[in-house]
Amino acid sequence: MFFGVQGFAFSLLTSKVSVIQKQLGLDDGTLAVLLAVVPVLAGVGSLLAGTAMRWTTSAVVLRVAEPTVIGVLIAVPHARNLWQAMPILMLFGLAVGAADATMNMQACGLERRYGRSIVLSFFGLWAAGAIVGSSWGALGSAAGWHLSVIYLAGAAVGIAATLYAGPILLRNLRDETVVKDADGKLPSVPWRPMLLLCLVMTLAYIGESSVTNAGSVYLTKGLKSSDTFGGLVVGAYTLGQVVGRLRGDLLVQRYGGVKVVRAGAVVCALGFVIVVAAAGPYMALAGFLIAGLGLSPLVPQAFTTAHANDPAGSGVAVARINVFNYLGFLLGAPLVTGLWGAGVSHREGMAVPMVMIALIIVLAFAFDPRRVPKAVGGQATPAVGGAETVPTLGS
Repeated sequence: MFFGVQGFAFSLLTSKVSVIQKQLGLDDGTLAVLLAVVPVLAGVGSLLAGTAMRWTTSAVVLRVAEPTVIGVLIAVPHARNLWQAMPILMLFGLAVGAADATMNMQACGLERRYGRSIVLSFFGLWAAGAIVGSSWGALGSAAGWHLSVIYLAGAAVGIAATLYAGPILLRNLRDETVVKDADGKLPSVPWRPMLLLCLVMTLAYIGESSVTNAGSVYLTKGLKSSDTFGGLVVGAYTLGQVVGRLRGDLLVQRYGGVKVVRAGAVVCALGFVIVVAAAGPYMALAGFLIAGLGLSPLVPQAFTTAHANDPAGSGVAVARINVFNYLGFLLGAPLVTGLWGAGVSHREGMAVPMVMIALIIVLAFAFDPRRVPKAVGGQATPAVGGAETVPTLGS
């Protein structure tokens, strides 16, 4: 439930970036600065949530953070300038980061209790929520509703869902993904094998951030489409991700992570080529869908391979690579919109994520299981965070 509400809220905000830009009277350069606030504060929110685990539980933090994420949207349509919008988005970013961290603590705790990988299904719910959020926003625009009505109705449903699901969260659960040794120290996880994976994670999220935060602007300002079409960008992209992840695990088992990642990068880059060359909104939406299809296995495989670099199965590597999620989001949309603000055409600006994703084709060898260290006792590292186990040397 919480994953679905998180995806719904995030999509409902990002799919209306172009509408909010007009409402606040922002140029593309100022928009780039504004978009940079959310991932930065999300990173801070994640750190604060981790610190809070010293005296409280993930369930308590999540039951506060998630209603805040969806509830703060009510205030967005009432902001009339940058200074009124800034504190609203700052609170949104902090709450998103805290909710992301504690949702994954809950999911990983459940996964350990089940003894098998189940986290991928939670991310599927996030994607489904994102599709619903994007569709709801587009429906509201098509019906001529004011943004305040769209957000108020969405927030009411989201808050009700979190209040209903709150009591059934796991209780007394802290961060079960980190396992300390006998001396109480965290296990040593080498950085060197993970550097390329961290780079891939950054590039992948640059691509994703460019779609979710700048895609609607590209359609409405670059291709002169309506706000209704602009609101469908996130939905089309997320639909491609859902379709890709339905078959992704089977493809990895059959062909291996390197081939799947390389093929995904090719497909994603092709999707961006279609977006850049699009003559109209329909073609651009098809390109965003294809980009989502291609990008769908990249991030999960980065988490999987990072986890394989953690022989003790402590979760340290997974937590470490997750930092580059926010780095990619921080760089992606502001990079594209910043170029627009500097006078670069919308087509040329949207070519930036295309080039970034194309680099992953070259870097796909980083997903080779032979590059990871041998797991403790010769056994494969247990799955963490929904990642499938990657074969290791000696296994």
